[in-house]
Amino acid sequence: MRGLRMEIEIFRHRRLLWELVKRDLRIRYVGSVMGLFWSVINPLIMLIIYIFIFSLIFQFGGSSSDGGAAGPVAETKKEVPNFPVYLCCALLPWNALLEALLSAAGVIAASGGLIKKAVFPKAILPMQAIAVSFVNLTITMLLFGGFLLATGKFPGWAFLMLVPLMALQLILIFGACYLVGTINVFFRDMAPILAAAMNFLFWATPIVYPARLVTDRVPVFRWFFLANPLAHLVRLYREFLYVDRIPYTHEVPCSIGASVIYLLCVGAVGYLAGKYVFTRSQPHFVDEV
Repeated sequence: MRGLRMEIEIFRHRRLLWELVKRDLRIRYVGSVMGLFWSVINPLIMLIIYIFIFSLIFQFGGSSSDGGAAGPVAETKKEVPNFPVYLCCALLPWNALLEALLSAAGVIAASGGLIKKAVFPKAILPMQAIAVSFVNLTITMLLFGGFLLATGKFPGWAFLMLVPLMALQLILIFGACYLVGTINVFFRDMAPILAAAMNFLFWATPIVYPARLVTDRVPVFRWFFLANPLAHLVRLYREFLYVDRIPYTHEVPCSIGASVIYLLCVGAVGYLAGKYVFTRSQPHFVDEV
C-alpha cells in the first residue's frame, strides 16, 4: 500500500479537498454581484474575441480579385461550417486545462501556512487546482450544451460523452499538475515558463484552425499533430460535440480508438513522473515555502 500513499491521502481527505475547492471559488469571487458566473463570463469574452477575429479572416480571405478561391483560408471556410461551435468544442476544454496547470504550478508554493502544519495532507493541493478547473469546465459545458440546443446543433446522446472525455482530460493532466507544482517550489521560474509554453502550445494545436490548413502546406506537420496529445484531446471533443465535423483525417491522422489509447499512455507516463517527483520532494516543501 506504500505505493498508493498519495492516492490514499487524497481519498481519505476528500472532504477537506472539497472544502478547499469551495473556499477557492468563494475567495475568487467574494464581494462580486455575479459570483461564480465570472468563471463563465471571462472564458466567454475570450471566446467571443476569437470568434470575431477568425470570422473576419474567413469572411475576407475567401475570394480573390478574379472571384476564385484564395488559398487555404477559402478552403477552410468551406470545410468548417458553424465556426463558433467548432471553436467552442476545443477552446472550452483548453481553458480548463490551462487553468488547472497554471493554478497547480503555484498552489504548493503559495500554501506555506498550510504545509507547515504537520498534519496537513500536502497531496491534495495540486488536486485542489484540478478540481476548481473542472468545476468551471462543467459549468461552461452545460451552458454550451444549452447554446447547442438553442441553435439546433445539439449532438443528442453523444453529449453524454462529455463525462468520459473529461475523465480522459483528468488522466492527461493529473501527473503534469503535480510535476509543475513540485518543480515550482524549488524553481520559481517554472510558472512563467509554463505560461509561455502553453501560449506556444495553443497555437501549435488545431484549436482555432483545422490541422489541414497547416498540413496541406507543410505535410511534415502531420507528424507533429500526431505526437501532440492536446491535438488528440481537441479532436475527441469535436468528434462527439461538433455535429458538422469534418473528417478526422483533417485533424489527427488516426482512429478515435488510437487517440484514446495514446492519451491514456501519455497520461500514464505523466502520472508516474509527477507522482515520483512529488513524493520524493514532499519532505523538503517545508524548508522551501
